[in-house]
This record gives sequence, C-alpha cells and structure tokens, in this order.
Amino acid sequence: METRANRYRTEHRTQTILSWLFAGLLGLALVLFVLLVWFSPVYVADESMRPTLEKGDTVFYDRLYKHLHTPARGDMVAFRDPESGALLIKRIIALEGETIEAKDGVLIIDGSYGMDEHRYEASPPLDMPRTKVPLGKVFVLSDDRNYGEDSRNKRIGCLALSDILGVVRVRLRDFTVFTH
Repeated sequence: METRANRYRTEHRTQTILSWLFAGLLGLALVLFVLLVWFSPVYVADESMRPTLEKGDTVFYDRLYKHLHTPARGDMVAFRDPESGALLIKRIIALEGETIEAKDGVLIIDGSYGMDEHRYEASPPLDMPRTKVPLGKVFVLSDDRNYGEDSRNKRIGCLALSDILGVVRVRLRDFTVFTH
C-alpha cells in the first residue's frame, strides 16, 4: 500500500526531473539560436586581415547587428566575394557619401586625416586615388594593406550595405571580443 509520503516523493522526483529536462531543453534552444541564427562561425582562410586575424583563426560574425545598426567605420564585416562566393572579412574604412584617398601611407577621408594607420602594414606606403563612396555602400580594406582584394580592386569595389552578412564580434583563438 502506497503511503502519502511515498506518493509525495514520487511526484516531487517527477517534477524535479521534468524541471531539469525543461531547463536543459531551454538551454539547448538558446545555444542553437545563438549558433544558428545570431552568430555564424567563419574560418579565416588567408592572411589579409593580419595582424588582427591570422590564417587559421575561427571568428564569429553577428548576423543580427546589421538589422539593428548600420555598420560603422572600423567594424570588420563578413561578405561574399562577388565572383567566387567565398566568405571574405574586411574592415570598413569609409562610409557612404565620403571621399577617401591615401597619400604616402596616410588615409584621408573627406579632406582630413582618417584612421590611425600605425598598426597596419603597407610596403610601399599605401597610395590610392580619390574615391567617392556611393550612397548605400562602404569602402573596405584589408588590415594587411599589401593585400589588394578589397575596395581598391574593381572586382570587389565599394561594398553595398545589403551585401554585408554581419559584423565580426569574437575571435575563438583567445576569445577576443571586438567591440569596434
């Protein structure tokens, strides 16, 4: 004959198991949302973003950010190569409507000094003709300025904001979080 205490223990054990199962499923759903909807992993296949990203790094780009904010100067963005479809990562240097040029390694945006270039390598020093960034587009460069597969290349050109897949936020190697 089952006693009231035994029935209570059985019900309590069942409720505990169900609550743990619910918490586990909720946690799994959250992880899947983050990995499949919010962030997307990318393997860095080349050295164009050195010294910030190294070949072989895994980074995560934030796919929701571009729907909530306009990517800003200095953001590293992921997008597809227009010809090969390969995923590329570059840094936004100039925004829509701005004019950019480089003389002797100095970036000039709208006639005044642009970004601090001391951490980026270019040999010979970066020189680039004046370019007006069209509306709805941004000008992107590789962090390794010697690597020309960026907006300086006509194949890539100025990048449409709609072509940006997301903004790079986390480097897995040392769990670096990029805020800008």
